[in-house]
Amino acid sequence: MTTQNAPASSEKPRVLVVDDSRVMRKAISKFIQAEFDVAEADDGEAGWQKLTEDDQIQVVIADVLMPKLDGYALICRIRAADQARIRDVPVIVITGAEDDDTRERAFACGANEFITKPIDSAHLLTCTRTQAKLDQTARKLAHDVEAIDDELASIDPLTQLNSRRILLQRGNEELANTTGRSDEFSLIKLDIDDFKVIYGQHGDDCGDRLLVWLAKILVSQTRSEDLVARTGGGEFAIMAPTTGRLDAAILCERLRGAISAEPFSHDGVTIPVTASIGLVTLGRDRGNSIEELLTVAEERVASAKAAGGNRLSVSELAEREDEDSIVVEQPDIDTALRMLQNGNFGKLEPYLADLVLTVLPLIELCNNKLSLDFEYELDVLRKKLSELT
Repeated sequence: MTTQNAPASSEKPRVLVVDDSRVMRKAISKFIQAEFDVAEADDGEAGWQKLTEDDQIQVVIADVLMPKLDGYALICRIRAADQARIRDVPVIVITGAEDDDTRERAFACGANEFITKPIDSAHLLTCTRTQAKLDQTARKLAHDVEAIDDELASIDPLTQLNSRRILLQRGNEELANTTGRSDEFSLIKLDIDDFKVIYGQHGDDCGDRLLVWLAKILVSQTRSEDLVARTGGGEFAIMAPTTGRLDAAILCERLRGAISAEPFSHDGVTIPVTASIGLVTLGRDRGNSIEELLTVAEERVASAKAAGGNRLSVSELAEREDEDSIVVEQPDIDTALRMLQNGNFGKLEPYLADLVLTVLPLIELCNNKLSLDFEYELDVLRKKLSELT
Protein backbone atom coordinates (compact mmCIF):
# COMPACT_ATOMS: atom_id res chain seq x y z
CA MET A 1 0.00 0.00 0.00
CA THR A 2 1.35 3.43 -0.91
CA THR A 3 1.47 5.84 1.96
CA GLN A 4 0.20 9.33 1.25
CA ASN A 5 2.86 11.82 2.28
CA ALA A 6 1.69 15.15 3.64
CA PRO A 7 3.86 18.07 2.50
CA ALA A 8 6.08 19.61 5.13
CA SER A 9 4.52 22.65 6.81
CA SER A 10 7.30 24.89 5.48
CA GLU A 11 6.39 24.07 1.86
CA LYS A 12 3.61 25.70 -0.10
CA PRO A 13 0.69 23.40 -0.95
CA ARG A 14 0.83 22.38 -4.60
CA VAL A 15 -2.04 23.18 -6.97
CA LEU A 16 -2.47 21.78 -10.49
CA VAL A 17 -4.05 24.19 -13.00
CA VAL A 18 -5.50 22.43 -16.07
CA ASP A 19 -6.62 24.76 -18.88
CA ASP A 20 -5.95 24.80 -22.62
CA SER A 21 -5.53 28.59 -22.52
CA ARG A 22 -1.99 29.65 -21.62
CA VAL A 23 -3.28 33.13 -20.74
CA MET A 24 -5.83 31.68 -18.30
CA ARG A 25 -3.26 29.36 -16.70
CA LYS A 26 -0.91 32.27 -16.09
CA ALA A 27 -3.73 34.44 -14.72
CA ILE A 28 -4.81 31.76 -12.23
CA SER A 29 -1.19 31.18 -11.24
CA LYS A 30 -0.75 34.90 -10.59
CA PHE A 31 -3.83 34.97 -8.34
CA ILE A 32 -2.66 32.12 -6.05
CA GLN A 33 1.14 31.84 -6.39
CA ALA A 34 1.83 33.85 -3.21
CA GLU A 35 0.41 30.97 -1.16
CA PHE A 36 0.64 27.97 -3.48
CA ASP A 37 3.18 26.15 -5.63
CA VAL A 38 1.51 25.99 -9.06
CA ALA A 39 1.90 23.19 -11.63
CA GLU A 40 0.29 23.51 -15.08
CA ALA A 41 -1.20 21.27 -17.77
CA ASP A 42 -2.72 22.31 -21.10
CA ASP A 43 -5.40 19.59 -21.44
CA GLY A 44 -7.18 16.93 -19.40
CA GLU A 45 -4.90 14.04 -20.39
CA ALA A 46 -1.78 16.02 -19.49
CA GLY A 47 -3.42 17.02 -16.21
CA TRP A 48 -4.25 13.40 -15.40
CA GLN A 49 -0.65 12.37 -16.13
CA LYS A 50 0.75 15.04 -13.78
CA LEU A 51 -1.72 14.09 -11.06
CA THR A 52 -0.76 10.41 -11.19
CA GLU A 53 2.95 11.21 -11.09
CA ASP A 54 2.99 13.94 -8.40
CA ASP A 55 1.70 12.88 -4.97
CA GLN A 56 2.11 16.41 -3.58
CA ILE A 57 -0.77 17.92 -5.60
CA GLN A 58 -3.48 18.90 -3.11
CA VAL A 59 -5.96 20.79 -5.33
CA VAL A 60 -6.89 20.62 -9.02
CA ILE A 61 -8.27 23.71 -10.79
CA ALA A 62 -9.73 22.70 -14.15
CA ASP A 63 -11.50 24.28 -17.09
CA VAL A 64 -14.53 22.47 -18.56
CA LEU A 65 -13.94 22.73 -22.30
CA MET A 66 -10.54 21.27 -23.23
CA PRO A 67 -9.17 19.03 -25.99
CA LYS A 68 -8.38 15.31 -25.59
CA LEU A 69 -10.09 15.00 -22.19
CA ASP A 70 -12.57 17.64 -21.05
CA GLY A 71 -13.10 18.80 -17.48
CA TYR A 72 -16.11 16.57 -16.85
CA ALA A 73 -14.31 13.41 -17.97
CA LEU A 74 -11.20 14.38 -16.00
CA ILE A 75 -13.22 14.73 -12.79
CA CYS A 76 -14.96 11.39 -13.35
CA ARG A 77 -11.62 9.69 -13.98
CA ILE A 78 -10.26 11.23 -10.79
CA ARG A 79 -13.24 10.10 -8.71
CA ALA A 80 -12.97 6.52 -10.02
CA ALA A 81 -9.19 6.25 -9.45
CA ASP A 82 -7.79 3.31 -7.49
CA GLN A 83 -5.53 5.47 -5.32
CA ALA A 84 -7.33 7.37 -2.55
CA ARG A 85 -4.85 10.25 -2.94
CA ILE A 86 -6.08 10.84 -6.48
CA ARG A 87 -9.70 9.81 -5.93
CA ASP A 88 -10.18 12.29 -3.07
CA VAL A 89 -8.25 15.29 -4.41
CA PRO A 90 -10.43 18.45 -4.36
CA VAL A 91 -11.38 19.82 -7.78
CA ILE A 92 -12.33 23.44 -8.48
CA VAL A 93 -14.08 23.95 -11.83
CA ILE A 94 -13.61 27.27 -13.66
CA THR A 95 -15.75 28.01 -16.71
CA GLY A 96 -17.28 30.82 -18.69
CA ALA A 97 -20.67 29.04 -18.70
CA GLU A 98 -23.09 30.23 -16.03
CA ASP A 99 -26.09 27.99 -16.76
CA ASP A 100 -27.48 25.59 -14.16
CA ASP A 101 -26.93 22.52 -16.35
CA THR A 102 -23.18 23.11 -16.49
CA ARG A 103 -23.02 23.66 -12.73
CA GLU A 104 -25.13 20.59 -11.92
CA ARG A 105 -23.15 18.40 -14.30
CA ALA A 106 -19.85 19.51 -12.75
CA PHE A 107 -21.07 18.73 -9.24
CA ALA A 108 -22.58 15.40 -10.34
CA CYS A 109 -19.18 14.37 -11.67
CA GLY A 110 -17.59 15.23 -8.32
CA ALA A 111 -16.43 18.86 -8.43
CA ASN A 112 -15.96 20.53 -5.04
CA GLU A 113 -16.27 24.16 -6.17
CA PHE A 114 -17.65 25.94 -9.24
CA ILE A 115 -16.32 29.36 -10.28
CA THR A 116 -17.42 31.34 -13.31
CA LYS A 117 -15.35 33.70 -15.46
CA PRO A 118 -14.33 36.47 -15.16
CA ILE A 119 -12.56 35.15 -12.09
CA ASP A 120 -12.84 36.94 -8.76
CA SER A 121 -9.25 36.52 -7.56
CA ALA A 122 -10.14 36.84 -3.85
CA HIS A 123 -12.87 34.21 -4.16
CA LEU A 124 -10.56 31.84 -6.05
CA LEU A 125 -7.86 32.21 -3.40
CA THR A 126 -10.35 31.55 -0.59
CA CYS A 127 -11.75 28.46 -2.32
CA THR A 128 -8.27 27.12 -2.99
CA ARG A 129 -7.23 27.65 0.64
CA THR A 130 -10.35 25.82 1.87
CA GLN A 131 -9.92 22.85 -0.47
CA ALA A 132 -6.20 22.56 0.31
CA LYS A 133 -7.04 22.42 4.02
CA LEU A 134 -9.58 19.65 3.38
CA ASP A 135 -7.00 17.68 1.41
CA GLN A 136 -4.47 18.08 4.21
CA THR A 137 -7.08 16.75 6.64
CA ALA A 138 -7.73 13.76 4.38
CA ARG A 139 -4.02 13.01 4.15
CA LYS A 140 -3.74 13.11 7.93
CA LEU A 141 -6.61 10.64 8.19
CA ALA A 142 -4.96 8.34 5.67
CA HIS A 143 -1.68 8.62 7.53
CA ASP A 144 -3.40 7.75 10.84
CA VAL A 145 -4.93 4.63 9.28
CA GLU A 146 -1.57 3.52 7.89
CA ALA A 147 0.44 4.50 10.99
CA ILE A 148 2.67 2.01 12.80
CA ASP A 149 3.40 -0.01 9.71
CA ASP A 150 -0.16 -0.47 8.50
CA GLU A 151 0.97 -3.06 5.96
CA LEU A 152 1.58 -5.46 8.85
CA ALA A 153 -1.39 -4.43 11.02
CA SER A 154 -4.36 -6.74 11.28
CA ILE A 155 -6.62 -4.48 13.38
CA ASP A 156 -7.45 -0.82 12.84
CA PRO A 157 -6.34 0.78 16.15
CA LEU A 158 -9.18 3.33 16.26
CA THR A 159 -12.26 1.27 15.36
CA GLN A 160 -10.91 -2.20 16.26
CA LEU A 161 -12.17 -3.43 12.91
CA ASN A 162 -10.11 -5.54 10.54
CA SER A 163 -7.53 -3.75 8.40
CA ARG A 164 -7.50 -3.54 4.62
CA ARG A 165 -4.65 -6.07 4.57
CA ILE A 166 -6.76 -8.63 6.43
CA LEU A 167 -9.71 -7.95 4.11
CA LEU A 168 -7.56 -8.68 1.06
CA GLN A 169 -5.93 -11.72 2.63
CA ARG A 170 -9.12 -13.32 3.95
CA GLY A 171 -11.04 -12.34 0.84
CA ASN A 172 -8.72 -14.18 -1.51
CA GLU A 173 -8.72 -17.18 0.83
CA GLU A 174 -12.52 -17.22 0.75
CA LEU A 175 -12.61 -16.88 -3.04
CA ALA A 176 -10.22 -19.81 -3.42
CA ASN A 177 -12.82 -21.96 -1.66
CA THR A 178 -15.79 -20.60 -3.63
CA THR A 179 -16.68 -23.08 -6.34
CA GLY A 180 -20.07 -22.14 -7.73
CA ARG A 181 -23.41 -20.41 -7.40
CA SER A 182 -24.19 -22.29 -4.19
CA ASP A 183 -21.16 -20.58 -2.65
CA GLU A 184 -22.15 -17.02 -3.56
CA PHE A 185 -19.91 -14.19 -2.38
CA SER A 186 -20.63 -10.46 -2.13
CA LEU A 187 -18.46 -7.49 -1.25
CA ILE A 188 -19.81 -4.18 0.03
CA LYS A 189 -17.93 -0.87 0.01
CA LEU A 190 -19.32 1.92 2.21
CA ASP A 191 -18.11 5.53 2.46
CA ILE A 192 -19.38 8.21 4.86
CA ASP A 193 -20.82 11.06 2.78
CA ASP A 194 -18.91 14.36 3.17
CA PHE A 195 -16.64 12.84 5.81
CA LYS A 196 -13.76 15.20 5.07
CA VAL A 197 -16.08 18.17 5.54
CA ILE A 198 -17.37 16.82 8.88
CA TYR A 199 -13.81 16.12 10.01
CA GLY A 200 -12.63 19.57 8.95
CA GLN A 201 -15.53 21.47 10.50
CA HIS A 202 -15.85 19.60 13.79
CA GLY A 203 -12.29 18.53 14.51
CA ASP A 204 -10.23 15.38 14.99
CA ASP A 205 -11.97 14.15 18.14
CA CYS A 206 -15.42 14.37 16.56
CA GLY A 207 -14.19 12.61 13.41
CA ASP A 208 -12.62 9.80 15.42
CA ARG A 209 -15.77 9.32 17.53
CA LEU A 210 -17.87 9.22 14.37
CA LEU A 211 -15.72 6.42 12.96
CA VAL A 212 -16.07 4.39 16.17
CA TRP A 213 -19.85 5.03 16.20
CA LEU A 214 -20.20 3.84 12.61
CA ALA A 215 -18.01 0.79 13.20
CA LYS A 216 -20.34 -0.33 16.02
CA ILE A 217 -23.35 0.01 13.70
CA LEU A 218 -21.69 -2.10 11.00
CA VAL A 219 -20.77 -4.84 13.46
CA SER A 220 -24.26 -4.88 15.00
CA GLN A 221 -25.94 -5.24 11.60
CA THR A 222 -23.73 -8.00 10.18
CA ARG A 223 -23.29 -11.71 10.85
CA SER A 224 -20.41 -13.32 12.72
CA GLU A 225 -19.18 -14.88 9.47
CA ASP A 226 -19.05 -11.49 7.70
CA LEU A 227 -15.77 -9.59 7.79
CA VAL A 228 -15.99 -5.85 8.50
CA ALA A 229 -12.93 -3.72 7.73
CA ARG A 230 -11.89 -0.09 7.73
CA THR A 231 -10.14 0.58 4.42
CA GLY A 232 -9.50 4.34 4.54
CA GLY A 233 -10.35 7.59 6.30
CA GLY A 234 -14.15 7.33 6.25
CA GLU A 235 -14.21 4.16 4.15
CA PHE A 236 -15.31 0.66 5.14
CA ALA A 237 -15.81 -2.71 3.46
CA ILE A 238 -17.84 -5.79 4.34
CA MET A 239 -17.05 -9.22 2.96
CA ALA A 240 -20.20 -11.35 2.97
CA PRO A 241 -19.50 -15.02 2.10
CA THR A 242 -22.36 -17.34 1.03
CA THR A 243 -24.39 -14.22 0.24
CA GLY A 244 -26.02 -13.62 -3.14
CA ARG A 245 -26.95 -10.31 -4.74
CA LEU A 246 -30.44 -10.08 -3.25
CA ASP A 247 -29.48 -10.81 0.36
CA ALA A 248 -26.46 -8.51 0.04
CA ALA A 249 -28.65 -5.67 -1.27
CA ILE A 250 -31.03 -6.14 1.65
CA LEU A 251 -28.05 -5.93 4.00
CA CYS A 252 -26.85 -2.75 2.26
CA GLU A 253 -30.23 -1.07 2.67
CA ARG A 254 -30.36 -2.17 6.31
CA LEU A 255 -26.94 -0.62 6.91
CA ARG A 256 -27.85 2.58 5.11
CA GLY A 257 -31.06 2.89 7.07
CA ALA A 258 -29.37 2.22 10.41
CA ILE A 259 -26.73 4.89 9.75
CA SER A 260 -29.19 7.61 8.73
CA ALA A 261 -31.92 6.69 11.24
CA GLU A 262 -30.43 8.57 14.18
CA PRO A 263 -28.06 11.55 13.79
CA PHE A 264 -24.63 11.31 15.35
CA SER A 265 -24.11 13.67 18.32
CA HIS A 266 -20.86 15.09 19.68
CA ASP A 267 -20.46 17.73 22.41
CA GLY A 268 -24.09 18.74 22.09
CA VAL A 269 -23.90 19.11 18.30
CA THR A 270 -26.15 16.88 16.18
CA ILE A 271 -24.60 15.86 12.86
CA PRO A 272 -26.72 14.01 10.27
CA VAL A 273 -24.71 11.14 8.81
CA THR A 274 -25.37 9.24 5.58
CA ALA A 275 -23.39 6.74 3.55
CA SER A 276 -22.87 5.86 -0.11
CA ILE A 277 -22.66 2.12 -0.77
CA GLY A 278 -21.33 0.05 -3.66
CA LEU A 279 -22.19 -3.65 -4.02
CA VAL A 280 -20.53 -6.37 -6.12
CA THR A 281 -21.30 -10.09 -6.29
CA LEU A 282 -18.96 -12.76 -7.59
CA GLY A 283 -20.11 -14.18 -10.90
CA ARG A 284 -22.49 -11.29 -11.56
CA ASP A 285 -19.92 -8.51 -11.77
CA ARG A 286 -16.49 -8.24 -13.34
CA GLY A 287 -13.58 -9.36 -11.20
CA ASN A 288 -12.34 -12.70 -9.89
CA SER A 289 -9.97 -11.54 -7.14
CA ILE A 290 -10.81 -9.57 -4.02
CA GLU A 291 -8.70 -6.68 -5.34
CA GLU A 292 -10.67 -6.56 -8.60
CA LEU A 293 -14.02 -6.78 -6.82
CA LEU A 294 -12.99 -4.02 -4.42
CA THR A 295 -12.07 -1.78 -7.35
CA VAL A 296 -15.51 -2.29 -8.90
CA ALA A 297 -17.20 -1.65 -5.54
CA GLU A 298 -15.25 1.62 -5.20
CA GLU A 299 -16.41 2.68 -8.67
CA ARG A 300 -19.98 2.04 -7.57
CA VAL A 301 -19.49 4.15 -4.45
CA ALA A 302 -18.36 6.97 -6.78
CA SER A 303 -21.56 6.40 -8.78
CA ALA A 304 -23.69 6.62 -5.62
CA LYS A 305 -21.95 9.83 -4.56
CA ALA A 306 -22.39 11.38 -8.01
CA ALA A 307 -26.12 10.64 -7.76
CA GLY A 308 -26.35 12.59 -4.50
CA GLY A 309 -25.13 10.15 -1.85
CA ASN A 310 -27.11 8.23 0.79
CA ARG A 311 -27.87 5.39 -1.62
CA LEU A 312 -26.84 1.97 -2.87
CA SER A 313 -25.33 1.61 -6.34
CA VAL A 314 -24.89 -1.56 -8.35
CA SER A 315 -23.50 0.21 -11.45
CA GLU A 316 -20.64 2.56 -12.31
CA LEU A 317 -20.36 5.96 -13.92
CA ALA A 318 -20.30 5.77 -17.71
CA GLU A 319 -20.07 8.17 -20.61
CA ARG A 320 -22.74 8.08 -23.30
CA GLU A 321 -21.58 7.50 -26.83
CA ASP A 322 -22.27 11.10 -27.86
CA GLU A 323 -19.96 12.27 -25.04
CA ASP A 324 -22.32 15.19 -24.42
CA SER A 325 -23.40 14.04 -21.00
CA ILE A 326 -22.03 11.83 -18.27
CA VAL A 327 -24.68 9.93 -16.36
CA VAL A 328 -25.13 7.31 -13.71
CA GLU A 329 -26.00 4.12 -15.59
CA GLN A 330 -28.70 2.96 -13.19
CA PRO A 331 -31.29 5.65 -12.37
CA ASP A 332 -32.34 6.15 -8.76
CA ILE A 333 -35.94 5.47 -7.78
CA ASP A 334 -37.12 9.07 -8.23
CA THR A 335 -35.54 9.27 -11.68
CA ALA A 336 -37.00 5.88 -12.62
CA LEU A 337 -40.50 7.02 -11.63
CA ARG A 338 -40.14 10.16 -13.71
CA MET A 339 -38.92 8.11 -16.67
CA LEU A 340 -41.92 5.80 -16.21
CA GLN A 341 -44.30 8.75 -16.16
CA ASN A 342 -42.70 10.08 -19.35
CA GLY A 343 -43.10 6.75 -21.10
CA ASN A 344 -39.36 5.91 -21.28
CA PHE A 345 -40.00 2.19 -20.74
CA GLY A 346 -37.20 1.03 -23.03
CA LYS A 347 -34.54 3.00 -21.16
CA LEU A 348 -35.70 1.49 -17.85
CA GLU A 349 -35.75 -2.13 -19.00
CA PRO A 350 -32.02 -2.92 -18.36
CA TYR A 351 -32.35 -1.78 -14.74
CA LEU A 352 -35.73 -3.20 -13.73
CA ALA A 353 -34.37 -6.12 -11.69
CA ASP A 354 -31.92 -3.93 -9.76
CA LEU A 355 -34.55 -1.24 -9.17
CA VAL A 356 -36.96 -3.79 -7.72
CA LEU A 357 -34.09 -5.19 -5.65
CA THR A 358 -33.45 -1.69 -4.26
CA VAL A 359 -37.05 -1.20 -3.04
CA LEU A 360 -37.54 -4.80 -1.88
CA PRO A 361 -36.58 -4.03 1.76
CA LEU A 362 -39.36 -1.41 1.82
CA ILE A 363 -41.88 -3.90 0.40
CA GLU A 364 -40.82 -6.46 3.02
CA LEU A 365 -41.20 -3.90 5.80
CA CYS A 366 -44.71 -3.03 4.58
CA ASN A 367 -45.59 -6.72 4.45
CA ASN A 368 -44.45 -7.21 8.04
CA LYS A 369 -45.86 -4.03 9.55
CA LEU A 370 -49.17 -3.97 7.66
CA SER A 371 -49.79 -7.75 7.82
CA LEU A 372 -50.29 -8.05 4.07
CA ASP A 373 -49.59 -11.81 4.02
CA PHE A 374 -47.42 -11.65 0.88
CA GLU A 375 -44.76 -14.07 2.16
CA TYR A 376 -45.25 -16.60 -0.65
CA GLU A 377 -45.26 -13.91 -3.35
CA LEU A 378 -42.12 -12.32 -1.87
CA ASP A 379 -40.36 -15.69 -1.84
CA VAL A 380 -41.18 -16.14 -5.53
CA LEU A 381 -40.00 -12.58 -6.25
CA ARG A 382 -36.71 -13.14 -4.42
CA LYS A 383 -36.08 -16.35 -6.36
CA LYS A 384 -36.81 -14.70 -9.70
CA LEU A 385 -34.62 -11.69 -8.89
CA SER A 386 -31.82 -13.98 -7.81
CA GLU A 387 -31.94 -15.63 -11.24
CA LEU A 388 -32.05 -12.29 -13.08
CA THR A 389 -29.34 -10.45 -11.15
